[in-house]
Amino acid sequence: MENIDPAFIKGIAIGLGAIGPAIGVGLVGASAVRSVARNPEAQGKVLSTAFIMAGLVDAVLAFVLLIVFTT
Repeated sequence: MENIDPAFIKGIAIGLGAIGPAIGVGLVGASAVRSVARNPEAQGKVLSTAFIMAGLVDAVLAFVLLIVFTT
């Protein structure tokens, strides 16, 4: 293999690093909708917990971007 462009490596890292958070946010959203549909009285607690969990899952993408753009 010859010289590989660092921009290509960064693009691959961002793409692969974004797959996990995208799946995680989708699962959090689907579970929140399912929970609210099953128990509408708990909507406030379920949605607040879902937003917190989505933020934690998105933190993984923030770490990936931090690592990619600082190297």
